[in-house]
Amino acid sequence: MNRTTMPRSSLPTGSLKLSRPLIICVLALGGIAVSIYLLTVHWGWWNAVCLGVGDCELVNTSRFSEFLGVPVALWGILAYVGMFVASAAVLRQTYSEWATRLLFFGAALGVAFSAYLTYIELFVLHEICPWCVLSAIIVSAIAILSALELRDAERN
Repeated sequence: MNRTTMPRSSLPTGSLKLSRPLIICVLALGGIAVSIYLLTVHWGWWNAVCLGVGDCELVNTSRFSEFLGVPVALWGILAYVGMFVASAAVLRQTYSEWATRLLFFGAALGVAFSAYLTYIELFVLHEICPWCVLSAIIVSAIAILSALELRDAERN
């Protein structure tokens, strides 16, 4: 059996094939980084670098920057950690059936919440936070990849 036809679990160490779960893990790490940055801005550790677009300070300190008394960025960290763990489980084929469903559900919820927050930015605050937009793009990409992963898992 050649290397391209070997099951993922039997590939030699160090030869991890680029796969959707691996890409999702990397995207989730990026989402964690963005969310940590936004949380530190929310806590006032420093001023946001908005890249000349919008008003990150206004967005990150508005009444919409917390949900159930918890900073939205902290919710983001928790969501991205959950997506990373679920994707790693799919990658390692550990509870992959449940992990695939959980990953898709979490990503879909993330997209819905990001859409709500983007609406708030555009039509209530009339300001945009490029870091928030980046997070929305990341969670959308994770949702698309997880939907494809779920579709393929359902076929098998």
